[in-house]
Amino acid sequence: MAVLVKLCSQWSAKRFLWLVTIVFVLVTLCWYMKSPLSAETGQHKFDCSQTSSSEAANRMEDGDMETEQTSSYEPLFKSKIVHIDLKGSPPKPTYFSELFPLLAKLGATGILIEYEDMFPYTGTSLESTPALNAYTPSMVSQINQLAKENHLEVIPLIQTFGHLEFLLKLPQHMHLREVPDQPQAICPTHNETLPLLFQLLQQVAKLHPESKRIHIGADEVYFIGRCTACQDRMNNKLWSTSDLFIDHVSAVAKFVNGKLGMRPMMWDDEFRSFTEPQLVQSGIGSLVDLVVWNYKPTLELDRDIWAKYLNVFDAIWAASAFKGATGSNQQITSVRYHVENHRAWLRLIAEYRDTPYLSKFKGIMLTGWSRYDHFAVTCELLPAAFPSLAVDLLLLQYGENHVHLADQEAVQYLGCTGSFIFQQSQDTYYPSCNFPGWEVFSVIQNYGQVMEQYAKVLNDSVVRGWLTDYNLAKQFSSPTHLSGIGTELSYLQNSFDALKRESEIAFPAVYDMNTTKEWFESHVKPMADKVSELLMGIEVLRSKNVWPRRPI
Repeated sequence: MAVLVKLCSQWSAKRFLWLVTIVFVLVTLCWYMKSPLSAETGQHKFDCSQTSSSEAANRMEDGDMETEQTSSYEPLFKSKIVHIDLKGSPPKPTYFSELFPLLAKLGATGILIEYEDMFPYTGTSLESTPALNAYTPSMVSQINQLAKENHLEVIPLIQTFGHLEFLLKLPQHMHLREVPDQPQAICPTHNETLPLLFQLLQQVAKLHPESKRIHIGADEVYFIGRCTACQDRMNNKLWSTSDLFIDHVSAVAKFVNGKLGMRPMMWDDEFRSFTEPQLVQSGIGSLVDLVVWNYKPTLELDRDIWAKYLNVFDAIWAASAFKGATGSNQQITSVRYHVENHRAWLRLIAEYRDTPYLSKFKGIMLTGWSRYDHFAVTCELLPAAFPSLAVDLLLLQYGENHVHLADQEAVQYLGCTGSFIFQQSQDTYYPSCNFPGWEVFSVIQNYGQVMEQYAKVLNDSVVRGWLTDYNLAKQFSSPTHLSGIGTELSYLQNSFDALKRESEIAFPAVYDMNTTKEWFESHVKPMADKVSELLMGIEVLRSKNVWPRRPI
């Protein structure tokens, strides 16, 4: 500072300005030479991202340095299994003829088919279990053949403890419930339970003769050890509910291993509270492949849990999510959110790259839930989530630091334009793509835009101030304010009618009429009915030209 003061006193203002300019240019050149080069353009990168970007996007931009060469990157997951949840919105089998080749191109090595009530169960005890639109045996064989032609392993998933609503909701099986009024979990002590479950598994295995693995579920068993039979059994054996759980899944796993000759897999969450000695003593570690699931952008898995699993289990699978994990009623899939989940998994597994534990990680399952349980409404239709699935699969192939490359290739594979991740807004609209079911994707995009407009109109000051339930009930409102909002509501009504027509045209390429009808009635019709109610209310209110004195 003293030097600057001295210069100011000795030099003219003009000379001092020249000096400052030269210093600024030199500093700028130094910074420019040190800034990183863009992997895409070879030019220096300047961060012009908006401060309003989501947290996931910020982490993505910060970490996406693309420093590794994709040619030298060795994928951490050799097996990449895509979960197809049939309990939500089962695709027509013909749709798989278009879907499977694209999955294979994107790097998938197999499919995990969660049948629930879409499997064609037979026999006296199971003949009422399949849904009325369940697949036929020939359809299941067709799906298996299509998967084989595209080199995709098929792993069927059948729940065997919790999430058995499709079975326990029926009158002929309600006596097997752990809690009489809760059809969620089966009683592991009832003498009919294991024989019935073994029938389910045998029938599924028979229609999947080339499958080497079967997933037995066993996640989120909300009710265990509640019934009298289970409590008596625990008292006699001095067992806890943990002992009861592990005894049941061990019996199922031994049946799958010994009688079916298949390798059982199961979800991990019920084991998270177990101690390592408990797991070691049970011998479960060699009986099943453990599938550890977490769907958050930041994995919520305790390090102690990982240490326990790695010490106990011979084979471990990761389970991420490409859809169906951000809300039971969610329809619009956030690509950014699910990409961050996959990046988190890649970071975690990379920590074990140079350790003996790496060989225990057998692959990853990309889950795509279609309902949160049997009774929930559908969420995130498969075609609407395909951009997320495509980017996630490619990211697993190229590595955590190649998000831009995965994004660009996904856009190309799906025949869209722009970016699925790095657009300024997640509301970016893709009017035309070229992947199986993209017409359904287009309908869901339109639904998202209409839903936003609906929320905006219902939050309008006129609706909240002059069109409330009170106004409608008392037929007391200002005609001055009703005209403009009536126009907006009429526009919305036309949009809902258009959505109905669009869904009836687009959905049949992927789904049967039942799924089309359910989607519209559960997600669109409630909004359309509300708008119709308000429009009718406006007509009544505007017919009034005299009003009573208060109080009304």
